[in-house]
Amino acid sequence: MRRSLTLAIAGLFVLLLSATHAQAQTATWTAQLHGGNEVPAVVTGAAGTATFTWNFATHTGTYRVDVYNLPVGVTASHIHAGAAGTGGPVVINFAPVVGTSNDFGFGGNVSCATDFVPRAAQGVGSCEDFEQMILLDNGYFNVHSTANPGGEIRGQMVRKS
Repeated sequence: MRRSLTLAIAGLFVLLLSATHAQAQTATWTAQLHGGNEVPAVVTGAAGTATFTWNFATHTGTYRVDVYNLPVGVTASHIHAGAAGTGGPVVINFAPVVGTSNDFGFGGNVSCATDFVPRAAQGVGSCEDFEQMILLDNGYFNVHSTANPGGEIRGQMVRKS
């Protein structure tokens, strides 16, 4: 009986330690998307929110972008490398339904193996560079439209967990 109890406690300890370790391998970022965050600023009634969760062990992530009051069709959406107030290159592409307008959302999965766009000239040449970039909050979400092909709404990535 005592041996069974000891084994059960040890198993529980290992399970808790594993869960904590797995949880530490993921992090989540959010952003508030507005035209005023674009460089240069865009006057628009559109706004939105974005969430990005990254798993550092598998180099994969999930994203969700919700857009409100977009008066014209969406053309693209991405994560760009860049600090607040500066423009930067695309490093992760998203897949919105092109031409969608008004209120809509889209989401999906991404991985360094298939979706990462290396930008060595800007210091983001590898998946590890991308992970450092997001850990330093040096990335931003951007939603592009037919009216503003350079970007309609933008929001800096802010780590939540």
